[in-house]
Amino acid sequence: MRSFLKPVAMGAALLSVTGCGGTNVQDGMTLDLALITARARPISGAAGAREFMNDQGTHAVFTSGFVTLGSVELLPCAEVGWKRLLRQLSPVGTAWAHHTATNPMRMDVPRVVSLGSADGTVIPLGTLRPAPGRYCHARLHFEPAGSDAQGLAAAAQGDAPVDMVGRSLHLRGTLRTGQDGEPQPFEVSFQTRASVDVLLEWVTLSEAEPHTQLVFALSWDTWLDGVSAEQPPANVDLVANVARSVVPPSSAAP
Repeated sequence: MRSFLKPVAMGAALLSVTGCGGTNVQDGMTLDLALITARARPISGAAGAREFMNDQGTHAVFTSGFVTLGSVELLPCAEVGWKRLLRQLSPVGTAWAHHTATNPMRMDVPRVVSLGSADGTVIPLGTLRPAPGRYCHARLHFEPAGSDAQGLAAAAQGDAPVDMVGRSLHLRGTLRTGQDGEPQPFEVSFQTRASVDVLLEWVTLSEAEPHTQLVFALSWDTWLDGVSAEQPPANVDLVANVARSVVPPSSAAP
């Protein structure tokens, strides 16, 4: 005699499937997001704090720099096998599939990040409260700042204030070609957007491990890659360079 799974049991089975990254917020699960700046390339001992050489051999110094991080989104691991099949059959929607203000998987508070702080200084971004599960990627969006962005006041202070509203990136500094070249001042602003997906090393939230922290790094000494005497900063997509500069985060218990 063939046996059939009863409708009630089937419904329970479907609702019990959380896959890789659940669909509901669970109290007590927290993931703290933070950011630091760092160098990607070695330097000589004589180099200044924001002095570097790009991939074209152009010597550069940043005297100020601001970039707007619009959002950080946590992405669950891809489902495989029977878990994916059951989720497709389930009538229950997944909260992470919609980019809304109440999405527990996404930090939607824009922040203007300054190069004024020393490398390694931790800049808190916020706290997510996702459902239990494994998360394999994070998506960072760089975009023009709105009037509600954090960090606007800091950018508007000092000897050379910058209004970052409507700007995704603003850089000021000097460039020189070769060892004996005369430093030439530059100042550029961008209103473009760029996103990057970075790999997470098996970030898991569970009742046994309900808290963790992700610290992203921005490798600022790669932001001017592609810039040379033939390709000045305004002609290069520097916002895309910023997105590519994100280093996969370290994870640690807060």
